[in-house]
Amino acid sequence: MLAMSAPEVLVMACSCMLAAIVQCVSGFGFAVIMVALLPLLGATIQDAAVGITVLVVPNVAIALWRVRREVRPGRVAWLLAGVPAGTPVGLYLLAFGPEWLLRSILGLVLILAAGEPFLRGDGGPSRESRAWAFVAGVASGALGAALSTGGPPVVLYFYRCRLGKEATKAALMLVFAATVSWRLVVYVAQAPITGKALLTPQLGLMAMAYWPAVVAGTLLGEQAFASLSPAGFRRAVAAMLAGCGVYQLGRAAGAW
Repeated sequence: MLAMSAPEVLVMACSCMLAAIVQCVSGFGFAVIMVALLPLLGATIQDAAVGITVLVVPNVAIALWRVRREVRPGRVAWLLAGVPAGTPVGLYLLAFGPEWLLRSILGLVLILAAGEPFLRGDGGPSRESRAWAFVAGVASGALGAALSTGGPPVVLYFYRCRLGKEATKAALMLVFAATVSWRLVVYVAQAPITGKALLTPQLGLMAMAYWPAVVAGTLLGEQAFASLSPAGFRRAVAAMLAGCGVYQLGRAAGAW
């Protein structure tokens, strides 16, 4: 990720735009897409996970500002409380875990999240549960620290609650703003403990160089989100989850 040719830089910029558009339309997915694409450009899974955390900052900031009227901090409090509990597990996997294990975990979570809306059919919303919110937070903390893909557990929880389109996105963006900030601090703070620098100055600056592409994709995605129906919103998320989950399992198994 730190050394790219001119064509690879162009592909990287386009990938950032695509990931930002998808996240704005579906409420999440930036990291899922970038984790799938960055290894094709030669990035290690560790550099990809950490770099994505820096890349996504302007996307989350803009998207959260757009839905600020729907923000309810109390709705995400128990979920955020679980994030620190899962973070050490994710950090260990990121620093020392085998890549196939990380990809297998991610793929299974994505496919589960994709199939859940169809399994529930048109039933009513699930009640917001403190216990399930905490569990989702733990899972998000682990996946977020390991792969920068802490979104699927959060999405699964809030989609079961069947909130409105804007309310769902506001909850997701508020969680992402908090967890991204938390991971950036932890990536820096863990270096003296583990002896492994995950967020280096070079990696951070390179990720920030692609912020203009992220901002451009975010603005385009926000326009698309405004015209999307709630049903279309859920279908877009499910399709994207399933496709990325299959891809990650295939990579873990060495199929491609």
